[in-house]
Amino acid sequence: MKYSVNLVLALMVCCAGLRSQETVPCLFDEYTNKKSLEVVDRRIQAAIQKKLISWDVSHSTDTTRTIPIVVHVIHDGGSENISDAQIASQIQILNEDYGKLPGTNGDGSGVDTKVRFCLAGTDPDGHCTNGIVRVKSPLTNHQSYQRALLKQLSFWDNNRYLNIYIVKSINGNVGGYSSYPGGPPDEDGVVVRHNLFGNVGTAAKGYGRTTTHELGHWFGLYHTFNNGCGIDPCLDGDYVCDTPPQAAPSFTCVTMNTCSNDVPDVNDLKENYLNYTPGSCQNMFTNGQMLRINATLDSIRTYIWSQPNLISTGCDSNYSRPSVCPVVADFISLTPELCQGNSANFIDRSLNNPTSWQWTFSGGTPSTSTQQNPTVSYTSTGTYAVKLVVSDSVSADSIEILKYVTVSIPGRGDSLPISENFDAGIYPPASLTINNVDDGVTWELDSLASVSGRYSIKINNLINTNYGSADELVLQWLDFTTATPGSGLFMSFWWAYAKSDPTYSDELLVLVSSDCGMTFDRVFYRTQNDLATGPTQTTPFIPDSTQWKRVFVLLNSYKNASYVQVKFVNVTDGGNNLYIDDIYVGDGTGLTSVQEPSAIGVDMSVYPNPSNEISIVEYTLERQATVNITVYAPFGQEIVSYMEGIKDQGLHRFLLSTADLVPGMYFVRVQAGESEHSMKFIVAE
Repeated sequence: MKYSVNLVLALMVCCAGLRSQETVPCLFDEYTNKKSLEVVDRRIQAAIQKKLISWDVSHSTDTTRTIPIVVHVIHDGGSENISDAQIASQIQILNEDYGKLPGTNGDGSGVDTKVRFCLAGTDPDGHCTNGIVRVKSPLTNHQSYQRALLKQLSFWDNNRYLNIYIVKSINGNVGGYSSYPGGPPDEDGVVVRHNLFGNVGTAAKGYGRTTTHELGHWFGLYHTFNNGCGIDPCLDGDYVCDTPPQAAPSFTCVTMNTCSNDVPDVNDLKENYLNYTPGSCQNMFTNGQMLRINATLDSIRTYIWSQPNLISTGCDSNYSRPSVCPVVADFISLTPELCQGNSANFIDRSLNNPTSWQWTFSGGTPSTSTQQNPTVSYTSTGTYAVKLVVSDSVSADSIEILKYVTVSIPGRGDSLPISENFDAGIYPPASLTINNVDDGVTWELDSLASVSGRYSIKINNLINTNYGSADELVLQWLDFTTATPGSGLFMSFWWAYAKSDPTYSDELLVLVSSDCGMTFDRVFYRTQNDLATGPTQTTPFIPDSTQWKRVFVLLNSYKNASYVQVKFVNVTDGGNNLYIDDIYVGDGTGLTSVQEPSAIGVDMSVYPNPSNEISIVEYTLERQATVNITVYAPFGQEIVSYMEGIKDQGLHRFLLSTADLVPGMYFVRVQAGESEHSMKFIVAE
């Protein structure tokens, strides 16, 4: 399963140019963009503002509030599995920055926010812990649309703990991102790249300010440049009166004054943690930001800092933390329900660094294992228990979950062809299942736009409140072996979309599984201008007859699969309405007005991404064509070009050497005949 997602293309291009292809500082604006206070978080904003107005400030900020933290280190055995010492260094930096501790880098011209941080001393079940969970998973190469999977790996009650996730990469080269107060509980927390967390180990070259910055969002703060200059410095921008309005992010420590509507007119606050300036010149929160942080803690995040919770999480000042905690057994599988003949991956997430593992798998092969993260196959249907015993040199613990694995006989999908034009006006139609993970805005029937009939289906990203959430349209299970022998197998559909702002864009993916939903391959991906079919507009997009696009997706590699799942995935970024209509899967039987497909298939990918020395450029040709492959920089400068010559229809792979490229962001373009497709990739340091 290969992904190469340019979720933050426009933002990354901008930032790469301004910062010589360094890290994109923060993905927060991709979740809470400049429309957020107009549409998204009115309820949350109102609660914070109400608390600010009603406060007796002298009594509301005189008490220091402590936040219990659990750090989930998601790693794949590499340097991203950072040390306890590196984690401790970040907690120290947070306390310095939020506490304005004298003699530290956080002792700038700002104020003490009266917030402190503590690695949890006990887990949700009361076990002794150092506040660190280590989980080995390829999800450490994190794509933001997979954040629900990240939280499935490991998550503690967000009312009691601040969940921080350490990963290897985020959408290529993003530094971190945070949820905002009041969002879905099971998606609450902060995600940070390992080499930006703390100031020792893999982050020895940094200052640890990425986490300081992201936690500001978790407390309800916006970027100092939010909404630009605005009109009123108190009621626009970042909604904090004493942070000067700022037209755009500061990427250097150079003093600037980009707005003049504040009285008195003062310089942009390059020293503020909620700016994009380098960590070397960040050192302060303003008094207004301090008040907003405490208003959030008094109105929304109320229990996490309470004395009963500090006692129960081991962050009370009277708690005596043991020097060594005994091991605590725990595990998870992301696929405990599987089809006969498939395999499940079991992931150890035991606490306190056990050194040995003894698994027992009822009904599985192997039936026992001493690996930390074994893969087990199941050949017989039924429901089975899983047991794990862990130990170190001085302690041991076990956990057994009965009926944990459920194995069923693979079904047989519906015969091809299938089509759905939504014109029956039934929602959801019998051919589709709606998977609304966050229980928020999702796909709906629409009567205002259609390719040729009465209805289409759309999702209103303009008001979608949970940025980064994935909403799925899932087709019924299909039997691809029923396609006409010797014919081509493909999927076609029409879509229409517009952005609400040039900087932001939603995503549309089509994923296919031929192993009972265990894994999914991405066969279609669009975002930014590749997704847009209409002009950028802040009003709801309703496409006319000229603003629809049709795509043909080759599915020949799945022709031998009799139980196939196909799903459309919308990843919201607060863009605009996205429409889908006239879905077809088959060999062309019964399909009218089949247009000539483009030369390049839509399943182009680049992997591994980021790359160290070599990446594979994979693409599909829908007909024979002459192919050129070009690597170019973000602003269009050609770096190197390769003449591939004439290639036949089908799947092709090209080995791209990146050893001589300077670390940073690039694009690779595959040009086949008159059509072309481009994709972002990262060259790692």
